[in-house]
Amino acid sequence: MVWSFLQSEADFGRSARLNNQRRRIIHLLMQYGELSIPELCQFMKRSIPTGTKLVDDFESQGLLINAGKRESTGGRRPVTYVLNPDMGYVFSLEILLRSLRVHILNLEGNPVHAWESETFDIANHDESLALLLEIVPWLIKEHELPSDRILGAGVGITGRVNTRKGISHSFLHTGPPLCDRLTKAWKMPVFIDNDTHLLALGENTFGLAREMENVVCVNLSKGLAVSVIANGKLQSGHSGFAGEFGHLLAGVGKLRCVCGKTGCLETLVSGLALESAYLLATNKKLDYRKILTLPDSNSFSLSVELVKMGEQLGQSLAMLIDLLNPERIVLGGGFSPVLQRMYPAIHKGIHLHSLPQLSADCDLTISSLGERAAVLGAFALVTENLLVG
Repeated sequence: MVWSFLQSEADFGRSARLNNQRRRIIHLLMQYGELSIPELCQFMKRSIPTGTKLVDDFESQGLLINAGKRESTGGRRPVTYVLNPDMGYVFSLEILLRSLRVHILNLEGNPVHAWESETFDIANHDESLALLLEIVPWLIKEHELPSDRILGAGVGITGRVNTRKGISHSFLHTGPPLCDRLTKAWKMPVFIDNDTHLLALGENTFGLAREMENVVCVNLSKGLAVSVIANGKLQSGHSGFAGEFGHLLAGVGKLRCVCGKTGCLETLVSGLALESAYLLATNKKLDYRKILTLPDSNSFSLSVELVKMGEQLGQSLAMLIDLLNPERIVLGGGFSPVLQRMYPAIHKGIHLHSLPQLSADCDLTISSLGERAAVLGAFALVTENLLVG
């Protein structure tokens, strides 16, 4: 089996050392896309003969592809290698309050199949869990995926998650840890984390936070949360719950938050807040994603609401800038289609309330990945655990 080198081994003999080198090669090619044997050997600190043997083995199994000779400024042009994208698949799942999305990604992180439930409601515990347990095996059968090419699944779920223990504390948490139940049902390695943490992991691996040391990633969706990257690493906190930005106190308000308290930032800046404002203005219920597509009308001005939310978000982000001194803030999440419209208001809120030198040193950006960030974060969660450990 081509992926047998991913299996953990009890001993530290020659076989284990070779498998570590094999995992390193795959990880390097996922990071850089295309490398020559001398480049791989330089990264791995191994001899050219050792690197050549490993690459030849992978090429004979179809896992690597000879990408041809790279242009050279002098000397012999090096032959480079890339991963064969169709030799492995990763499942990426996003579980939100009323949304379940599943993507099947190839080794390049590109989606080859996608599925979304139109009726999912995480509050319906038994139905939601039953669907979750069944959907991945059904998709494997539906798309005739070879079981020996499936690396694993990354699951992002809303709420508080302890990724080290595989426990979702907020939802679908009765009985054994959720990660254990999914691993048993799907018969593959499964890793779970909070959806906002995966958004940041996606940005850190593939997006605007890549190779940056200190970044705050904002997930403005149905709720509001952040993830902090400090010294190049995602900070999940002692229990894995770090980033509950939406539940910081943002003034005296009468609206009750989903957490049961009043005054939370999330009651002012979030999809839930937008839905409440729309209901108050029109006496109609509508999902925030649909509200974001509406033009301004006499009864409801989306533009006004976005400016109000933007300034409040900027004011609250100013506290994080003064506290953490990040080099960049990346804005993303379900509000991605309107973040460009909100940007001036967010920028204004930051500069009115943060220390000038700190805000001047912080680059405010909009995610280039959009809502794909969490999908790619789930991919990175799987590959990092399997290839790096």
